[in-house]
Amino acid sequence: MKNPIFKAVLIGAVFYIALMILEGALHPAILPAAAVGAVILGLLATVFIWENEHTVHVGEVIILWTMILLFAAYGLVFFFIGGVF
Repeated sequence: MKNPIFKAVLIGAVFYIALMILEGALHPAILPAAAVGAVILGLLATVFIWENEHTVHVGEVIILWTMILLFAAYGLVFFFIGGVF
């Protein structure tokens, strides 16, 4: 393992992937979403495998802005359908 950040990301990804699989097994209706989420999380956790620091930085920036924009989209959707208040 390269550094403590990589270890923390790996442990967190493994935990949440296991949690998604468990929830998918307990609630079959969410199994497809849990499987997709687990795959995406696993792929995102591999950003730290790359040796080139610039590649890691670009990957981190892409992940960060994707999370921010998806969170904003989630808020807007629920605001306009009346689910926020």
